[in-house]
Formats: sequence, C-alpha cells, structure tokens
Amino acid sequence: MKIKEINYKDVRDDIKNGDILMYKGRKLFSKIIRLFTHSEYSHAGIAVWWNQRLMVLEAVGKGVVVTPLSRNICHYKGDVELFTYDGEISDDKRRVMVITAQKELGKSYAKWKLIWFGIKLFLKLKMDVPDKSSPISRFFCSQYVSMIYESNGIDLVIKKANKYTSPDDIVKSEKTVKKGIFKKSKKDKKYCEQKKKPIFSPA
Repeated sequence: MKIKEINYKDVRDDIKNGDILMYKGRKLFSKIIRLFTHSEYSHAGIAVWWNQRLMVLEAVGKGVVVTPLSRNICHYKGDVELFTYDGEISDDKRRVMVITAQKELGKSYAKWKLIWFGIKLFLKLKMDVPDKSSPISRFFCSQYVSMIYESNGIDLVIKKANKYTSPDDIVKSEKTVKKGIFKKSKKDKKYCEQKKKPIFSPA
C-alpha cells in the first residue's frame, strides 16, 4: 500500500507535542541498525513545540539533542515519517511529556547498549527484563521515545522494556498510527540548501 505523502508546511500546525518521527536512513550506520533490528526503520524522535518553534528531540551519536523539525527533515539522508498516538492525550499530559523529554537533553548516546540490544535482536534472545526505576544516564533513540511515553502512563509496547524497544516496535505498536511520509520536492530541496545543516547526524 502506498504511503500518503505530506508536506511539512501543510501539516506543521497539526503536529502535536509527543507526535513521533520515524526515520529510514540510507547511511551505513542506519543500514546496520536496520539489519540487526530486522526493520526498514533506523531511528526515532519526538516532536515538541517550544513557543512558536516546532522542534524534534532525539538521541543521536552526540547524545540527546534538539533541532528545528523543518531543518531535521531537510537534511536527513532518507525518509522521515510522521506517527501519532492512537488515542486521547490531554494537553496537560502532552506538556508533561515535553518537560520529561527536555530533562534528558545533553545525556550521552547509549552506543554499547544499542549494540548489545542489536545482537540480542539478531540472535532472537530473550528480552523480557523490566525497566529499572533508577535514573538513566544514556539513551538510544527508540528507548528515549518509549521512556517519554511510559513516564506519562502510556506503554507503547506492552510487556517490553524501554531499553529493548526498537524503532520497529514503535511502528508496529497498536497504539501508534502513521500519518504519512514527508515529501521532499525540488522546491523543498532548494529551500534546504539555503538552511544551515544540523551539527549532528541521526541514524
């Protein structure tokens, strides 16, 4: 089934705090993630509004960072898709999700945790250990998104710890709905070329 194409400028005002961005990267690291997770998706981020600016918070190689979503989509080497929660979330809860996401800004990327997770997925090893209540010092992308939802009483992937939640788990969750794939037209590409590139490179 063909995925609905959406234009960022057309849907920008409809995107809510807590909406999820899913990525299909074309770089080598992205391809490795996709191989080990048996998925076409390699990365995940979460949309938040900061005053009038629409941003994306995500755990990347440089750690947990924030960048304007428009720039993020422009310079990403691959497809970016928009997902939303299939249910009602109050505005107050969404604001709490933003605060939760912001608290983790600057934390390191969990590279070795991701590698171990990938090995377990690839070998189909058991992964039913619950999350610990102790603070987390490092994150990888889908763990970060899953944690933000769970900390506000929403378990995106039932019976699976955040640290064992993959981008594919979020996509296949019964609690998420795909809204479409961001279209990158020739006009958009010209606009992107005028924008400064992000200082990081998501998977």
